[in-house]
Amino acid sequence: MMDFSYKLTGMAFGAAIVILQAPQMATALTINEIENIAREITVLIYPPGETGSGIIIGREGNKYYVLTALHVVEFIGGNDEADLKTYDGENHSINVTNIQKLPNNIDLAVLEFTSDRNYRIATLSNFNYQVYRDREYPSADYNRGQSLQQPEKPYIFLSGWPAEYENGELKWRFNPGILFDNSGTSVSNPLVGSRGYELLYTNLSAPGMSGGPVLDTQGRVIGVHGRADGKKITSDNEIVGQFLEEEGKYTVRIKFGLSLGIPIQTFTQWANGTSLKSKLRVENSPPPVISNSQTQSWEPTIEVEDQNNPLYWLDRGNQLWRVNRNQEAIAAFDRAIEIKPNYPLAYFAKGFALGFARQYGEALDACNQAVRILEVERVRDKGDLYYETLRCRAGALQELQRFDGALTALNKAIDNYPENVSENSGDWATKGELLAALQQYQSGIDAINRAIQIRQSQGLASSSVLVHNRGFILLLMERFQDALNDFDRALDINPNYASAWSNKGLVLSDLNRQNEAIAAFDRALDINPNDVNTWNNRGIILYQLGRKNDALSSFERAIEIDNNYQPAIENRAILREELGR
Repeated sequence: MMDFSYKLTGMAFGAAIVILQAPQMATALTINEIENIAREITVLIYPPGETGSGIIIGREGNKYYVLTALHVVEFIGGNDEADLKTYDGENHSINVTNIQKLPNNIDLAVLEFTSDRNYRIATLSNFNYQVYRDREYPSADYNRGQSLQQPEKPYIFLSGWPAEYENGELKWRFNPGILFDNSGTSVSNPLVGSRGYELLYTNLSAPGMSGGPVLDTQGRVIGVHGRADGKKITSDNEIVGQFLEEEGKYTVRIKFGLSLGIPIQTFTQWANGTSLKSKLRVENSPPPVISNSQTQSWEPTIEVEDQNNPLYWLDRGNQLWRVNRNQEAIAAFDRAIEIKPNYPLAYFAKGFALGFARQYGEALDACNQAVRILEVERVRDKGDLYYETLRCRAGALQELQRFDGALTALNKAIDNYPENVSENSGDWATKGELLAALQQYQSGIDAINRAIQIRQSQGLASSSVLVHNRGFILLLMERFQDALNDFDRALDINPNYASAWSNKGLVLSDLNRQNEAIAAFDRALDINPNDVNTWNNRGIILYQLGRKNDALSSFERAIEIDNNYQPAIENRAILREELGR
């Protein structure tokens, strides 16, 4: 057997990716067009207590159906009165005796109201976003310098009615953002119990927007908003929740975390077994890509008026990174640091934005500075900023492939975990990756098992990525049958997980099931046709089956995608020599 170069398809964790499952036929709407759709389908809900938002999803005669977060209407009783307001300013009574709640503690509910007016009905999108990217780690067994393609960040939009009065009235809000990786549950403060929250995004949110729609670039609903990873920031820089009290003037909302929603598939799967199914408009096609230039005209609303106040620049930068305007955000955080040089929150925010911009060396410098300030000032026990800055340091070191340092920083973050919040499974998922990168395989499996246990204890759905990554480590340990079992489990959770299909192909080849391996590689390439690893590995197995011309075609396809991809270049040269070409 000739010495061909195999490649493993790496562990999945990190930034967002969209895997397209069909040709893109639709043209992206303009942001103004999406905004108009969002405005017309979003309603303001007035239950007893705080207000919320909802989405008009269906109609039967004069009866309209509204989807919202259950916690918006959870405490409405049979004798209560509750109303909602449509975009035209009309108020409508909610039928409080016929609120449908989803089972299994999912935070969704369906309301009804009647009207003889014609209101826009939302189109729902069941398209399955894959919000992960593969990351490769060097080891003695694999990786020969390939740089995986960086995926596009999919823009999405959030609509809702914040519970913030301006001149005595509530004002509807529409915020752009980016769909974010949820492979490790990158939320610093996961609440107790999942209640279905698996969609993460950068869109800025506020109380009152719960129940509002998350929309794609075609104006279709992909999720229902309900939570935010927000924090309070007091005037002495302590992060403790959601609000910042600016001395003597405002309450300023500055949220550095992500927003959370429930994927619309959770609702449509339930609705398929009800009479609602026939009243919904559901599509499955991939969304069109929106250009970065469209978001450049969007300007954030800054609540602090004084530009000599560092909070003005902190707020501005915090909103700009959310729409991928990273360099502007970094400049805003630098301005805050100029005004207040020893401001750990500004350094942390700068490091966060630099990491989002993939400037990892600079991100490490900024996060290290935040850590140093907090340690000198001995304020790390005041909240979770110290924990966050250590996570920031660990993330930057991980991207720089300084795995020992990343593991040390992450362990320190875990040791300084904030009180009174749920344990973060993402920390243990990342720890498992780092241990695997350091070839401490069994410890890596133990860490991933801990992440899986934490998710289970919090009621979160099974993670295909965590199961896949455990299988990946088992493959490196040559525990082939155990690895195959995990890849199959990952595919049971998510049948369109390209990396799981690709690595399943590898383990099948190790088990001398070459024809099945080719079928797995082909399935992976149906989902992600630009995976050079899979094309290369497919070529090797085809060669083993004696299909040398097909093998050569596979190597050449990998090189067409990436003309610097050395494994396929070397394999093609070996095969050409054998074939006399």
